[in-house]
Amino acid sequence: MTGRERLENLLAGRPVDRPTWTTLVDDTTRSNMPAEWREVSAIDFYRRIGCDIACFGNYGLPPDLCVPSPCRQVCPGTEETHETMPGGVSGVHIRSPWGNLRSELMGGHPTRYPVQTVDDLRVLKNIWLNTTFEEQRSDATETQYGKLTAALGDDGLFLHAFGPSPVQSLLEYEMGLEGFYGFLVECPDELAGLLAAMHAARRQEFDICARRVPCQAFMLVENTSTTMISPALYETYSLPQLVDYTGILHQHGKQAILHMCGHIRALLPLVKQTGADGINATTPPTVGNTRYEDVLDVMGEDTLLWGAILDPSVFQNAAVGCKGITRALDAIYTPRIRRSRFMLSPAADGLPTPVERFLAVRDWFLEQACRGR
Repeated sequence: MTGRERLENLLAGRPVDRPTWTTLVDDTTRSNMPAEWREVSAIDFYRRIGCDIACFGNYGLPPDLCVPSPCRQVCPGTEETHETMPGGVSGVHIRSPWGNLRSELMGGHPTRYPVQTVDDLRVLKNIWLNTTFEEQRSDATETQYGKLTAALGDDGLFLHAFGPSPVQSLLEYEMGLEGFYGFLVECPDELAGLLAAMHAARRQEFDICARRVPCQAFMLVENTSTTMISPALYETYSLPQLVDYTGILHQHGKQAILHMCGHIRALLPLVKQTGADGINATTPPTVGNTRYEDVLDVMGEDTLLWGAILDPSVFQNAAVGCKGITRALDAIYTPRIRRSRFMLSPAADGLPTPVERFLAVRDWFLEQACRGR
């Protein structure tokens, strides 16, 4: 069975010939590797370590293979500009008819959030009230998807990745935790209006992408964790949005996988209600708090565990040698996990990682294949 067939079977709930694994790397992951591993393309790197290639959107792909979205976000009269600041900080300026917003980012993460005051919140709300997602008439999405599919050959699949849903976006990028919960207390109606405006526009994005992107499954990059939101607030604000998004994908015959790499055990009953087909990056203790079996207990044995994380305290721990990795893999693959729709993923993006650790995982899986397990 090829990697592509294995992943297609996993998505469809059909049997696979052996346990399957994938990973996600970037330049930082390979920064300390020898040149022969560091200088090959990400796709060739995945081939050399022997994993099935599950492309997490365009992450890590060369520009000539990236698949563009078939829609673009439009808000008349609004302009976004960027500036490079000292110390590697990027400044982002949004100018709109309703006012201006400014943020600062380091490595893609905000060091200054654009929404600092209630007036800023109202500016952002007006921007979203006037935002639409317009379908692109060109066939660039389909053309690039075909090009990437040819480059992957029999070794893997591409999944389109959506940005975080409105609540998670505000928590991560526009307001931060302190700002979001401050506004929830200070002006809950204003915050609810902003969330509704964001959601209405994002529904357009999901509909266009579900119709136009030819992939079988879509990744919703939520990063949700009970360190950021309680089950009660998740049920009130996030759940209705995700029910809508997964519903749109299902209407077009596509699967929805939620990327949730935080502490999510207490959220699992609500995640089940979203209608999502599976979870990406389930993270067990000690880094996370959710065992793979916890997901199956709550969401059912047929739940797709797509790229469940190999405990970073094992894989990323220099004190744990290859034999320790082998013991961890032996412990993970209980009869129950082997029967499930399970794919393992060592956590590696953004983390300098010796290539020998990937090779230790590769060797374990090769041994499983030789045993026919």
